[in-house]
Amino acid sequence: MKDLIVTVGGADVGLTPPMPFVGRKLDGGEVTLFSRLLLEIALLRCGFDVSDRRALVTDAQELIYQSNRAQADCIVVMSASAFGSRKSFNNVCGGTVRYSAGRHGNMSRELAEDICAKIDNAKKCGTAESLHTFGGAACPAVIVEMGYLTDFDEAKLMHDPDYIRNIVEYVTMGICECMGMPYIPPSLSPYLELISMNMGKRGKKIKLLQAALCAHGYTVDIDGVYGKSTSIAVKTFAINNGYAENDGITEEFIRDLFFVTPRTLPLGSKHSNVQYIQNKLIAKLYKSPASGVLDESTIDAMNEFLTETGNAQSVCESEICEEAMKFLSKVGGGRPRLF
Repeated sequence: MKDLIVTVGGADVGLTPPMPFVGRKLDGGEVTLFSRLLLEIALLRCGFDVSDRRALVTDAQELIYQSNRAQADCIVVMSASAFGSRKSFNNVCGGTVRYSAGRHGNMSRELAEDICAKIDNAKKCGTAESLHTFGGAACPAVIVEMGYLTDFDEAKLMHDPDYIRNIVEYVTMGICECMGMPYIPPSLSPYLELISMNMGKRGKKIKLLQAALCAHGYTVDIDGVYGKSTSIAVKTFAINNGYAENDGITEEFIRDLFFVTPRTLPLGSKHSNVQYIQNKLIAKLYKSPASGVLDESTIDAMNEFLTETGNAQSVCESEICEEAMKFLSKVGGGRPRLF
């Protein structure tokens, strides 16, 4: 029986208006890339295969060509919306799942409605017909617009990694329901087969590993082949997370690759949790670097957050403790709009 294949893409959505406190605009392209990679992980976990040419942003016509060549069963593009000039924020908000009006219009609409119904458990969401963007596709196609970058609260939320994970899981549930596949919730067990992976192997499990490495910022083609670049990325991730280069893929390695694993992190750490902490702080509008290295600026930003949220008893000196991470992990919140 042929695997069900989903072609996954990301749209170019530009920047937010200037964000207060952090003194810069946040990049919506990072949001769509991260959500796209998380969607691939979730789909592979649930038994689908994915088609991805690793382009940061995929042109619609290129995506159609890629999908048709792979004989994909559907196309799902992760995106975000914007309203107005982007010079300032407004109150237009909500998610939208747009569907292709091409020759598979009815099936595209059904897929959009199933995804929208699941997202509606987390936030307001609606469906809308798209402008024939994927009319030439040989399968149903939808664009999932997760929210508006020009709405202050949604702009913050879409830069929160935990919020994006939640939305992606709802999108996956909708795809599974429409395509008749069982939804497998995120847990350790679907990933444990990766422990036996080594050079020269290929298949969906390798794509799962590669997508997870890409989500952590490592440059790897999601081609399903455990080649030299994948091996190097695995070794680099291992070293950066405190494992020996020759330890291989262990259960602890998998936990750090696919989950947030709260632990005490000393100054100078390169652990995967550091990037998570920095992204959470930025989403809450605390001025943290996004380097993936725990430096004094990150600790200062964490202490500002802890003090302003009434958790000063957990302030950090030369490390970030597990308790402080738990306070930070809440979805949303952070500094308010002051204008």
